[in-house]
Amino acid sequence: MTKDNVPAYQRELEKYFITEKHHQFSTNFFTDAENYEVWDEIDFSDLKEVDGENTFTIKAEDLMFYAEGSLDDNPYMRDEELAKNSPYGELVPHPLFTTTICFWCVGTKGRGNWIRTPGARNPGQYIEYYENFKVGETIHIKLRPYDRYEKRGKYYLQYKIDMYNQDNVLKASSISTLILPRTREDIRKFLQGVRGLED
Repeated sequence: MTKDNVPAYQRELEKYFITEKHHQFSTNFFTDAENYEVWDEIDFSDLKEVDGENTFTIKAEDLMFYAEGSLDDNPYMRDEELAKNSPYGELVPHPLFTTTICFWCVGTKGRGNWIRTPGARNPGQYIEYYENFKVGETIHIKLRPYDRYEKRGKYYLQYKIDMYNQDNVLKASSISTLILPRTREDIRKFLQGVRGLED
């Protein structure tokens, strides 16, 4: 696609792309939406853990620009030299940095790709940290269906996601929750511009 064919919204977003991963990560969650898992199709008879599609090698820029994008001006998150000379001895990850890791590692083709579903809403997340994420670590995830329920006419889906480094040290665990369109047809309606779905 030439620059002239890039939609205006994409060109507007690109001015914020700074890190290497920014330039590699697709901002168009509609692209593979037909292949995403759907609330009413998740197989809860198979709770086996599976590996995420990708791994995430942490660079200093990943930690710094996540904090910047979150509008958190904590210098221990954004100034690498200051952080090296602090009691922490290194950059401190933003508490929600796990969201970046999960989105990157889940990918578009494997289990858990429903976290990219167009029309999804975030009711809150549960995250436990066991160790800080460190520059140079390569993180992989294991995930499995955790729960699915209906509440006040909305459809909630949860996966358990564990994050490990290259030495298989458990760094953090998350119960990832979203309110989703219920069916594949509901997702198709959203892709066509139909909003305000009852569910």
